[in-house]
Amino acid sequence: MSRTNWPALITGIAIGAGVGAALGILFAPQSGEDTRNDLMGSARDRLNNVKDRFSDVTDRFSDITNRVNNVVETGKDFVRQAQDTAEHVASHVKDLSDAGQRAYREAKNA
Repeated sequence: MSRTNWPALITGIAIGAGVGAALGILFAPQSGEDTRNDLMGSARDRLNNVKDRFSDVTDRFSDITNRVNNVVETGKDFVRQAQDTAEHVASHVKDLSDAGQRAYREAKNA
């Protein structure tokens, strides 16, 4: 089993790509100016596409952030209501306990 010589392989691929690009430009059916214009137009289109996608991702992230904030606020409201209800119930239980103790003492003393 032989080991792959990665630097030599990458160098060969880079040289092959360079030679291929040079031959493609040399034998291109269009003039250099037309080819440059086509390349620039293609690059602009791709850049605009990337910008649009980034904008979409930013909008989605903002939407998700707003939804999470709404859920958090709803959770906080629920906790506040639960605390208020628990305090209200505790107050009623204390009142009932006090009333029960008074009734017991009155019955015991009667």
